[in-house]
Amino acid sequence: MINISNNMIEEMNLTKLLKTELLEKCKELGITNCKSKKKNELINLINSKIESKKEVELIIEDCVENTNNEIVEIIEEKNKIGYDDKSMNCSLNFIDLFCGIGGFHQALTKLGFNCVFASDIDENCRKIYEENYGLKPSGDITKIKVDKIPKFDVLCGGFPCQPFSKAGFQKGFDDTRGNLFFDICKIVKIHKPKYLILENVRNLASHDNGNTWKVIRKSIKDLGYYTHDEPVLLNVLHFNIPQNRERVVIMCKRMDLGELPPLPAIDKNPKQNLTCFVNDIIDKNVNDIKLTGKMKDVHLVWDRFIKVLDNNNIEIPKFPIWTDWWDKDFDKNDEFYVKYKSCIDKNIYFYDENFSILNKWLNESREQENWVGAVRKFEWQAGDLNEENNSLNKCLWTARGSGIRVKKCDYIPTLVAMSMIPIYGPKNRKLTPIELLRLQSFNDSFKYNEKYIYKQLGNAVNVKMIEKCARFLIYGENLFI
Repeated sequence: MINISNNMIEEMNLTKLLKTELLEKCKELGITNCKSKKKNELINLINSKIESKKEVELIIEDCVENTNNEIVEIIEEKNKIGYDDKSMNCSLNFIDLFCGIGGFHQALTKLGFNCVFASDIDENCRKIYEENYGLKPSGDITKIKVDKIPKFDVLCGGFPCQPFSKAGFQKGFDDTRGNLFFDICKIVKIHKPKYLILENVRNLASHDNGNTWKVIRKSIKDLGYYTHDEPVLLNVLHFNIPQNRERVVIMCKRMDLGELPPLPAIDKNPKQNLTCFVNDIIDKNVNDIKLTGKMKDVHLVWDRFIKVLDNNNIEIPKFPIWTDWWDKDFDKNDEFYVKYKSCIDKNIYFYDENFSILNKWLNESREQENWVGAVRKFEWQAGDLNEENNSLNKCLWTARGSGIRVKKCDYIPTLVAMSMIPIYGPKNRKLTPIELLRLQSFNDSFKYNEKYIYKQLGNAVNVKMIEKCARFLIYGENLFI
């Protein structure tokens, strides 16, 4: 029987220990390669090791009365139902491909795993990654010698999403970035890791009428891995994070390790169970930085519009408002009009019906020098006007390429790799980098360059979602909260 001393499994307040004491504790527990780890990472490693040793002891105690053959039978039976002994996995090594700023890194180190290799083509991401994790990523994955990658157990990668994204050209495998999936396959073929965890945009599931997914699934199975027959669509909202961010997560397990754990039912409307909202991630220590310049003028114009409607008991339209079409002379055969006839006709009718009230507001607004271009379009998604919901100062709004979009302060739209930062009405300011880091489940202590962080967070994976997926895949833990 494995001997686990009481001082190993007793409850310890590890946060009170010095780093040197934590390193000594790691040595006692047989945890290696940890000198470069930060204090919080050492604590995670120790806790994971202690928990795994407890589970090993319980398994063996269950079997102590049986013969050696019976012990083997019990362990084999646990393997049949997808059981993974954490004692065998508590120090797994992983590689972090297309690593960005390390969403996968943070998620898997929470399980006590060790990152032995990372790669990203973006120099700014490589710098931030090294600064935060003490590991310098390699560059272009297509130029890396596969046999030089250190031995590893888990392959992680949020391979480029632009070829499959609705925001891009959706060229898929016809885009050279889309072919990077096959570079992952080359690495898997040579190294044969135990597990793969890949992430991509929602549109991957339906791209090219489902043919893209069929190619990916067949490639994974041909390499000797189980994966789910249908794309697993998960939303960050499923994990009680107030961001509407839906992604395909591809979880794979080497066939000789047993089948995948059964996939639970996935809630189609995760926002209804949300208990953490945007207000909960707001940094109370930040002095309010009021809007200036164009955003200040845009705020004033559209807030005045809301008040005009509210004061005159006019129902706010649920369709996109295109003010340029309210009084525009155009040909009914205009190509744009024909394409968007339904919405444009609604706009014209709305303006004509309320001309005496809206005309003054429209003329005054057009005098604003900064109220030009896409900001003249407006989409209200915050429900009916009422006392708690009748001003931009009570909502969350974003200036997007398609216009101003307004919603309730429950959760934010998907963060994207562009400077479309949501504005938190109650504070009348943009969300800060720290707040956006929280919305991607990164630590507040994360070091970043403000010049690049918005794009980098838009491209990042959500740490909590990936951590839960890894625990589900490797340990069979509950996928959801």
